[in-house]
Amino acid sequence: MMKNTILILLFIFGLFACEDNDSYFDASIPQENVRFKAIPGGAVMHYTLPENTDIFAVKAEYEDYKGKKMIKIASYAYDSLVLDGFNEARNNVPVRVSLLNQSNEASKAMEFTFNTQDSGPVAFFNDIEVLPYWDGFQVKYKVPGAATGLCNVFFIGTNPMTRELDTLLLETFAIEAGENVKYFSLAQKRDVNTVVVKTEDFRGNVAMQKVYEGVASYNVGKLDPSNFEWLDPFSLSVENDNQGFMVGWKYLFDGDVKGSRKLAFQESWGTAMPPANMYSFVTVPYAVNKPDAPKYFILDIKEPKQVSSIRMYGMLNLNSLTKPSVFVTCYGTMLPNEVTIYASNNKDDNTSWVKVGNFYQSLTAAVPWIQRAGDVDGSTKIKTTSELEAVEPCYLTVNFSVDNPPYRYFKVEFNSVFKEIPNQYYKNTTERVTLHEVEVYGK
Repeated sequence: MMKNTILILLFIFGLFACEDNDSYFDASIPQENVRFKAIPGGAVMHYTLPENTDIFAVKAEYEDYKGKKMIKIASYAYDSLVLDGFNEARNNVPVRVSLLNQSNEASKAMEFTFNTQDSGPVAFFNDIEVLPYWDGFQVKYKVPGAATGLCNVFFIGTNPMTRELDTLLLETFAIEAGENVKYFSLAQKRDVNTVVVKTEDFRGNVAMQKVYEGVASYNVGKLDPSNFEWLDPFSLSVENDNQGFMVGWKYLFDGDVKGSRKLAFQESWGTAMPPANMYSFVTVPYAVNKPDAPKYFILDIKEPKQVSSIRMYGMLNLNSLTKPSVFVTCYGTMLPNEVTIYASNNKDDNTSWVKVGNFYQSLTAAVPWIQRAGDVDGSTKIKTTSELEAVEPCYLTVNFSVDNPPYRYFKVEFNSVFKEIPNQYYKNTTERVTLHEVEVYGK
């Protein structure tokens, strides 16, 4: 018993001895020299340091929204410090502020409180709409001021692995300031969808999640092209159905999106050199639209339809891609990189045309949509029908708004072609335009 008492006394004396040896940095900041400004996800602490040459840094200690201890340190050379780690807005968050010298000795801490604003991942939900879209839905959001964090968009669909309903991730994207919209067309078509939107900060912490049920889907399909017409008011289309050519606008709607007819014709000749039949569409020189020399085509789908998109295909890179003289040597240089489309229900009324869609891709794009088109990349050569059947077609898509009314006529302007392709000697200096197929999607 006596032994235990002595041990306890020694322990107590040791504690007092430790306290007596503790050293403190003798410095402080006047209360009026510290102020806080609420920002999304935290606050900025502004401070003015006293004229003490021994002050090396400022330290702030507080707890984030999860109760995790946060320590922020800033050099004496600065006059502010960001206190982050919050999602939903909070008031009167306690913070202890102290000064450090070069020996890392701290002054006596002073206590303050600060307020925060909703972080970007939380403010994201203050102005968001999940609305119908073609074969899916769209997410519209508006974030004022600075934006931070990530957004994850899911839908309730069939898991391809388990064949059961599951929450499936569609996209994770960084939240951007201003008004933005994300479009999601789903391979799994349903009349209505359940959408889950979840945001998180850059530390991976979930900020907020909301579920949107009963979001209608405007399901669309390819429209029957059997009666379509490609009107040519400037006589730009080369029309020649003789052997060695087989070109004209009618081939835009024959259902061949890859070049199957040309390859089958070439194979039917065996080892002999076949005529250069193309079964495709091509223009005369200088068919590109210019501000001082307008040129366009008009697609007539024969009755007003609510159109969701128009696809324009290029012929794939067939081996021994023989071409008639109306084509330039490098096929890919004739494909468009910029297309503008207008719509109307009265093609003869110039005031009735409404711009409904545009496609643009930089001439220096790392992977252009024409990457697998004819003559572009030697590594994509297709030699047999079986190889052709195994690959996907290449095409550009001009998308239209779900808010558009039904239209019958679509004015198509080719504003630019690829013209020149890296590592290809031949250029399309005369600005001919080609397409292999056109498909219209809608309902």
